[in-house]
Amino acid sequence: MVLKGSRGRVDNVASIQGTSNQRFRDQLVTEGIMTVRDGMLVFTRDHLFASPSMAAMALMGRSANGWLEWKSPQGKTLDEVKRQSVTGAG
Repeated sequence: MVLKGSRGRVDNVASIQGTSNQRFRDQLVTEGIMTVRDGMLVFTRDHLFASPSMAAMALMGRSANGWLEWKSPQGKTLDEVKRQSVTGAG
């Protein structure tokens, strides 16, 4: 879930221009989920993504591995917090 008010990069990197990732970001703007404000993309409401990587890509304007990009306040990746804690618990 990306929360209302979260800010991301407006421009797409060259490698995603003309791809489904660019079309996905454009669709989020068209649907009013994100808007351009003060040179940034800003979420107008909370939005649940199908994967952490899609959420990261939407904010960053580039391909992204959300399991590594998203970090806790303590600096642990989402992978460390969610995946590894489950596999290490047994």
